[in-house]
Amino acid sequence: DQRADPEYMPTRREAIERIVHLLDQHNAARALVGFDFAIGFPTTIEGKPVLPAGRELCELMDTLVTDDPSGNNNRFHAAAELNDQIRRQTGGTHGPFWGRPRSLDIPGLTERRPHDARVAKLRAAERLIRAHTRAKPKSPWQLSGAGSVGGQSLVGLKAVHQLLQTIGSRGHLWPFDPEPAQSNAITIAEIYPSMYPEKSPPHWYKDARQVVDTRDALLDHPDQPELLRAPEIAQTEGWILGVIP
Repeated sequence: DQRADPEYMPTRREAIERIVHLLDQHNAARALVGFDFAIGFPTTIEGKPVLPAGRELCELMDTLVTDDPSGNNNRFHAAAELNDQIRRQTGGTHGPFWGRPRSLDIPGLTERRPHDARVAKLRAAERLIRAHTRAKPKSPWQLSGAGSVGGQSLVGLKAVHQLLQTIGSRGHLWPFDPEPAQSNAITIAEIYPSMYPEKSPPHWYKDARQVVDTRDALLDHPDQPELLRAPEIAQTEGWILGVIP
């Protein structure tokens, strides 16, 4: 079947609206929606969670994060508040989120990575990618800088919550929700495009190339059920679709 060209959406709100429109157009079809940010966070060094998981995490971000139609948001202040919550749990001097811009003076949020947060830098899925591919995923705690994903995760998890609320019973947040029984379920999952080699026809933007490569790699996978395997730690930290444990 024909595969569409990538589309550019300038804001998160427009992207979610476009996704909902496409899902409504194909309301009888099984669908996968992939987001390129962390849907979960690392644990303490001892393996204890410091933030909720799954839908509870998305709901927490919906409560803490503000994100207006133009994309202006409070992600750095939300991270500082989360740092305070996590620090009280771990007894660390700092919370694990870091990477505030120099222009912002936010108590509880450092410009550089703290070394006494008592929380792991990476999740198991990210460590696996680093060990077996050339890709180097950054820590979900890093809010800014080249390749950072933490800031996108905070605002993105809020968007995931809103999408789940919109699609209702069709929604399946992988790998946290039970396997859906309905034939038109919509699976929402985390993806990491940098783990796939660039094979698509040239596009002007690298993001467009990566979207096409990720889509094609997942659709062309010879053993689709294998994609949905995830280890036990995924129920706490989340997992990246396509990373085989």
